[in-house]
Amino acid sequence: MKPIQKRKLNTIELGHWKGFPPPQYIYGNRKYKGVAINPPSFVPGSWCGAGKALFDRQRDEYLLTSRPRVSKDNKRGYQANIYASDDGINYFHLVESLSKQEVMKITGIDVKSIEGTQLLRDPGTNLWHFYISIDIGEEFVWGGLMWQTVLLTAPKLSGPWKSEGVILNNDQKYDEFQARDGSIDIIDGKYYCIYKAKDKEKNRRPGLATSIDGIHWKKEAALTTDGNDRCAFLSGSLFSASGGPVFIGTEMIDRIDQNVEHENADKHAVKHGGSEVRFIAYKLDLKNLNLETLFRTKWKPSSPFEYQGHPLLGYSSSILDLKNERFLMYMEAIDGTYTKKMGLNHTVERVLVYETKL
Repeated sequence: MKPIQKRKLNTIELGHWKGFPPPQYIYGNRKYKGVAINPPSFVPGSWCGAGKALFDRQRDEYLLTSRPRVSKDNKRGYQANIYASDDGINYFHLVESLSKQEVMKITGIDVKSIEGTQLLRDPGTNLWHFYISIDIGEEFVWGGLMWQTVLLTAPKLSGPWKSEGVILNNDQKYDEFQARDGSIDIIDGKYYCIYKAKDKEKNRRPGLATSIDGIHWKKEAALTTDGNDRCAFLSGSLFSASGGPVFIGTEMIDRIDQNVEHENADKHAVKHGGSEVRFIAYKLDLKNLNLETLFRTKWKPSSPFEYQGHPLLGYSSSILDLKNERFLMYMEAIDGTYTKKMGLNHTVERVLVYETKL
């Protein structure tokens, strides 16, 4: 008798657990596997991360996007990069890079800095969709005040890239300062984006936008959490599950730890690195536009590259890799050796990869 086939599409049975792998299991059984991407240098203010992880069947490769950043000469986020790896853990090599100047030329927008990036292959056109968060502020401000999201498309990762314009602008009260750093996935052929929405009072909430083609987007609302309006920034990935979409990743709370030395970058008091970051899992209730808590816990460092007090910045992305019976998590981590205190120009950040065997 043939063994029962337990893996169908993106669900799995682990003993008596059915449906999507329990987030408690994913977190509790994770193992640090290595450094996926290093920062441009180890001078304070140098980062990489703020990206998207995915497996592309056509290329038979694991892809990971990132924006490198340095503080020297007010350079900030200066590229949108795409890396590839054969196994999702070792040797992520650069396959495409768009400089800030190239993004400006393609879009016709004056870009001060680049932050969150997302990459997907559109199922209808087979085009690559490269979503890039851009600082469009009229003045130089560390961290930036005004952010939007643009979309570039191309038939190949090597280009040529074409601008589809701004897909998330600042047209709602809850995102009139920032509509950026989206976590974008396609479920049942529909695009879903949970993004950072920031209002004039500097409250940042998770906003939800949807699309049927990845180009024209509808903003649904600022999401509540367990029925409450809650200020937080979410970063991660959406997965199909038996009870509806599940969001797994990290949550950064607007609360600075007063016990950690922190230095603001300028008069605008843009903080960085001192907020509490948690590993979270939410069920996305599309009817009530609410995030229902499935699991939440403070992240505990388990590698030699994490700052013990505040190991994570808050950017993350994940892959459910059923072919290899594992769950991969990519975390932008604050380094504990080169980072002496928190602040935009004081931390050093790299992308670490964790694996949970299923």
